[in-house]
Amino acid sequence: MRELHPARFRHGRLVPYRRPTMPDPDRFDPAAYVAAVAPALGLALDPARQAKVAAALALVARIAAPALAVPLEETAEPAPVFRP
Repeated sequence: MRELHPARFRHGRLVPYRRPTMPDPDRFDPAAYVAAVAPALGLALDPARQAKVAAALALVARIAAPALAVPLEETAEPAPVFRP
C-alpha cells in the first residue's frame, strides 16, 4: 500500500503526494520564468536585472540537472550524516 505524504487536501479530498517534477533542462526558458515569476513575487526588475537573474538561474539549472536526473525510490530518505 502506498503511503500518503502528510495530509494534502485538494478540493476537500485527500490526494496522494506527488513528488514535484523539474522542468526539462533542454526546454527550460529561464528568461520566461523570471519574467513570469518576478511580478508574482512583487519584484520590479528592470530588463538588465531580469537578464542577470535569468543567466544565474540558467547556470543553477545546468549545475543541478545531473543530480536531479538520478531516479529515487519513493521511500528514499536523506542520510542523517554524510560519509563519503
